[in-house]
Amino acid sequence: MSAQADVRGAIIAALRADAALTALIGADRVHDGAPRGAAIPFVDLGAVETRLLTAEPAEGERHTVEVLAYSRKPARGEVSDILSAIRDVLVLLGSTVGAQRLVHASDPVMRSERQRDGRGWRGRLTVRIVTEPAA
Repeated sequence: MSAQADVRGAIIAALRADAALTALIGADRVHDGAPRGAAIPFVDLGAVETRLLTAEPAEGERHTVEVLAYSRKPARGEVSDILSAIRDVLVLLGSTVGAQRLVHASDPVMRSERQRDGRGWRGRLTVRIVTEPAA
């Protein structure tokens, strides 16, 4: 499995296992590619970009990961609460991420904006994670 797949899997598993996040959005509402018509609110893994730290994959990789949150509430409070819960989960990610060792996770950046249709909010949390092979 690739380092990116390990990172994605670890993030999704951690978010799905978090009781505080589940209390905010409901059960089975964390997706890696949300299905059409997904019940709102929900969380979806957004863009994931991976770059080598050096020319050698064995030296490690830097991953920029977006986690998206969606809400239909009239104000952005719900989506902000969801982003905060996501941040709390990512801060506590374990030191082992699949076959990778998590070296560093940067301070997450959170942003919320009204959806184009004007009927809800989208929140975006971006975090940078550095991994290296565990073995």
